[in-house]
Amino acid sequence: MGFPLRFLSSLSLCLLALLLHRATVTSGCFSMEREALLDFKAGIHDTHNRLSSWVGQDCCAWEGVICGATTGHVKLRYLNLSSTYFMGGIPARLGNLSSLYHLDLSRLVLTNVPDWFSSVNMLPSLQVLTMSSVGLNTIPASVAHVNFTSSLAVLDLSYNNFDSTLPKWLWNINWFSSVNMLPSLQVSSLTVLDLSNNNFSSTLPKWLWNISSLTHLDLYYSGLYGVIPDAIGDLSSLTFLNLGVNQLEGSVPRSMADLRIISEVHFENLTRLQVLDLSYNPITISIGQSWVPPFQLRLVYLTNCQLGPQFPDWLQFQTQIQGLSMDYCKIAGTMPAWFWNISSSTITYLFLSNNQIGGKLPSSLKFTKLEILDLDSNRFEGQLPIWPYIPYCLGKSLQNLRFLDLSNNHFFSGEVPLSLKNCTNLWFLDLTQNNLVGSITLWMGENLRQLQVLRLRSNMFSGVIPCQLARFEQLQILDLANNNFSGSIPHNIGNLSSMRSTSQYYGFYTKRSWRPCELNNLNLSRNHLQGKIPWEIGGMKSLESLDLSINDLSGSIPESLSVLYSLSYLNLSYNNLSGRIPTGYQLQTLNDPSIYMGNADLCGPPTSKSCFNNKTTQNIIQEYKKEIPEWLWFYISMVLGYVMGFWTFYSILFLKDAWRHTYFHMIDHMYDWFWVQ
Repeated sequence: MGFPLRFLSSLSLCLLALLLHRATVTSGCFSMEREALLDFKAGIHDTHNRLSSWVGQDCCAWEGVICGATTGHVKLRYLNLSSTYFMGGIPARLGNLSSLYHLDLSRLVLTNVPDWFSSVNMLPSLQVLTMSSVGLNTIPASVAHVNFTSSLAVLDLSYNNFDSTLPKWLWNINWFSSVNMLPSLQVSSLTVLDLSNNNFSSTLPKWLWNISSLTHLDLYYSGLYGVIPDAIGDLSSLTFLNLGVNQLEGSVPRSMADLRIISEVHFENLTRLQVLDLSYNPITISIGQSWVPPFQLRLVYLTNCQLGPQFPDWLQFQTQIQGLSMDYCKIAGTMPAWFWNISSSTITYLFLSNNQIGGKLPSSLKFTKLEILDLDSNRFEGQLPIWPYIPYCLGKSLQNLRFLDLSNNHFFSGEVPLSLKNCTNLWFLDLTQNNLVGSITLWMGENLRQLQVLRLRSNMFSGVIPCQLARFEQLQILDLANNNFSGSIPHNIGNLSSMRSTSQYYGFYTKRSWRPCELNNLNLSRNHLQGKIPWEIGGMKSLESLDLSINDLSGSIPESLSVLYSLSYLNLSYNNLSGRIPTGYQLQTLNDPSIYMGNADLCGPPTSKSCFNNKTTQNIIQEYKKEIPEWLWFYISMVLGYVMGFWTFYSILFLKDAWRHTYFHMIDHMYDWFWVQ
């Protein structure tokens, strides 16, 4: 914003002025306080004109300013300085604002402020303290006194660089009576605690489970380890629990000393729980098949937990799920029929990839709001002959679908359902490694205009690659490898070079993120494509990977490939290419001979074959002639004919005096005739 030091001094002056009890009152406002507020306004860059009302003598009438009814002094209760980018320390006089209850310093630069706690610890009425993403790296190991002992309700220290053990005093907020005394365990105020995205090296402290007022606990990716105790069930007010991406384990029952498990005992009192995230922890969730949860979850993240081999039956009682992530959970067996009906009116994304789930997809899905469906790397194979294909009504039922991944299953032969053309918002489609047949139909390019990723590799698709693919205006990855496509590569494939895209984010979870860019990956390998490599491919300036190997492509390699400055992977092996391999620019960095192997008539570096033998030279000449289009030969012939005719005519005039005299006499006669007319 451009006001680091000036803003800090202005803020200090403003805070000092608010503490003065002797000042001149003018028009319902103390002049010293009014001047301090105006100085504060002058010290910031108010791009949104939020302080436009701060004019005139009566500062108590200004928007956002409240004055005490008795004293007339400005009362500062809410201070939000987030994302203002001022630098320096926290003003010491901040602690004298006895009425301040909400302080937000998020996304400021406080990396080199070791005494940050001493400043905020002077606020006796503080209820909300948010210091997320400020670059803090230390928490005081001990403090003599915590001033906000009975008021703090929200503490957010997420996205910092803490790398020390969690201090005991942090967990004793609201019940410390004096230094070195055991807590009285009488907790009443703290409702939100967010310490996510730090690097604590600590176990979960015992005192945590006594904060019965907690409704929101977020310790995601905080470097915690050890056992999750049964006492977690005592947090009966909890609605949001995120312990994901740590090294936490379950409790150890005597009968199962070799397992770290989470059971229904941990959840029996969590009747208000709505968000559960235990993902990426080495825990086993062992819950009886007849258990009925006491809560209704909205978001369930159990990625990389041991859930299987049985499918968790307790999910069938959840009717309000919006997001469910159970990939890499070692679930096996057949998908139960009831699963396709859970939370049918609320669920928006579903991740079940990399399990061993089998069975069939229903003929129609009732998930009316579903945007992401990821079932890749399972065993869906249509074991019942009555459903041997991807359901025809898939697209008709899921018109909001944005992400569809059915890769690495074993569907029997069938075509891509025509009803998918209704999924006009689809940006990710992956049908890799199934047994699908048919061709790329024209409606794909006409209806699925939002596609950023299209993967159809390792199927049995056939026919030509339609030129309508160039209509994918946001395509980043096109993978048609290992199919039976034939014909030539469309020349207008170079139109993909102008495409742009935007990143996608869904709810609280991003499965994969794609950097906004042009087409960066083109894979047409292992097909039966013929003809030449289109010159237009050289226009794909952001292309990073190009694989055209194991086809029947012929002709020379176009020089335009040398200007693909982002190209880091190239494979043209096992085709019928001939002539000299282009050099210069980016191709000089791709010096692996295996890129071109299996093309007997290619020569030049990085291969060991010289281009100066007769056969290769003739091939180069022939290929050069073939590279010149017929229309260009027509114009070349016309120009040459004109030049030859012109010089032949004037050479005759130069050599024949009689012809020359006759010619110029005729020109003079025509000139006189036009002049007379």
